[in-house]
Amino acid sequence: MLNPAMFPVMAVVGAIAANLTELVRGENSRWQPAMEIGVRTFSLAIAAYTVLWFALLTAAVYAGGDADVIAGVEVLGIFLLAMGIYSLFHLSRFIGSKLQLWIYRLALPLVIGGSFLVCKFG
Repeated sequence: MLNPAMFPVMAVVGAIAANLTELVRGENSRWQPAMEIGVRTFSLAIAAYTVLWFALLTAAVYAGGDADVIAGVEVLGIFLLAMGIYSLFHLSRFIGSKLQLWIYRLALPLVIGGSFLVCKFG
């Protein structure tokens, strides 16, 4: 079983994944049409989006160790639930453009840190 302290960590990673998915699809301009994303910010966000899926797989594999497959399934389930809720209710409309830029900029360290925490303490 997954450590209950890791539930919010995976929920945050799932929300970041949904947020980055909107950026990749170009849906972010619907809620912030005037927001300008620089090349460095966009590059960091795309790197985070790429690393996210490998980090998720790694966290799910290492969460339960050799004996507990359920913990890995819980990691994936919580991630998908958070991503689905974020996308279904369009929660990005509640985020301002300045905060949105900082989410894009900090997505890579947040994803790596969250996956590390789940691997270490999950």
